[in-house]
Amino acid sequence: MLPRLHRSARTVPAACALAAALALTPCAVWPPAAADTASSADAPTAAAVSWDERERLVLGAAEALDALEALPEDSPAAVSWGEGGSRTGWFGQAWMDVDGDGCDTRNEILARDLTDADFSREDGTQDIEAGRGQGAAVCPDATVWFGTLHDPYTGDEIAFERGQDTSDAVQIDHVIPLNYLYAHGAWQWNQRRRLLVANDPLNLLAVDGAANQEKSNCGPATCPAGSTETGTWTTATGPGWWPPNTGFRCEYAQRFVSVAAAYGLGLPEADVTALREVLTDCAAGGDGAPSALERAHRIGADVAVAVAGNRSYLLACAAGSLLIGAGLVARGRAALPRQRTSHRDR
Repeated sequence: MLPRLHRSARTVPAACALAAALALTPCAVWPPAAADTASSADAPTAAAVSWDERERLVLGAAEALDALEALPEDSPAAVSWGEGGSRTGWFGQAWMDVDGDGCDTRNEILARDLTDADFSREDGTQDIEAGRGQGAAVCPDATVWFGTLHDPYTGDEIAFERGQDTSDAVQIDHVIPLNYLYAHGAWQWNQRRRLLVANDPLNLLAVDGAANQEKSNCGPATCPAGSTETGTWTTATGPGWWPPNTGFRCEYAQRFVSVAAAYGLGLPEADVTALREVLTDCAAGGDGAPSALERAHRIGADVAVAVAGNRSYLLACAAGSLLIGAGLVARGRAALPRQRTSHRDR
């Protein structure tokens, strides 16, 4: 378990570092793609960092732009992931101890992302050494019982307390959601590759639970939706999702592309376009904040979703449309005699 890394202190690697082989003890864990070029001398390669350190492999904005253009074509799934058992059928149980260190992925990410992490239920804040042997079975030596999350998605500060009724306040988000991964290529990966991406610290962030639920399985511009059983399955429908905290857009886009590059995932063209626009602004020194046009589009999409989900709104809209239509017809009829008279007088 590594201490929390401040985002401002991360080393930015070259794009090819993400696809290099990664060796771990006691088990070997490696991302699937192989790089053809060497990374810069001062950038950490995937082979040079441990599994817990893979957050260091988030690309910088310019590198992420290059990696985005080098991604393979989208490979959409013909059927919904429910055909193969959904989350557990495709990606295994949550959360696995893939590096064999005796601690599950959830606790490892909480220890990384929470400040003042408390590893014991005793009074006072206990560090990881003091909390050894006092944890849950999934991570007896490093269970996070309390802590504070400075949520990157909302900018809010959230007090975390482990418990049946409290743990969901802080959830572990897959930056590229599992259903999205499945829909755009993971359906044809082997089980090991899917297990790794589901537990890869590069693809995981501790975030506000409500924001995570709102994001659901969406990418920046599209979401997989529906099911094969009902004939509604589609791999890419709008409007997508971005963190409400616009100050995190650059890093979110960089991390999204970093994961896609590490696993050779193709993306829908709408997501590529959205990521390219944000990363271009970030690389030029901007914050990737949405334009006025994008904000207007998002408001319109939100209104449409709200209306579609509310029967009263739908009835009101239908009634309004009928009234407007009736008014236009009446106005047209009233104008006809005048038009004929005018024609005869010419």
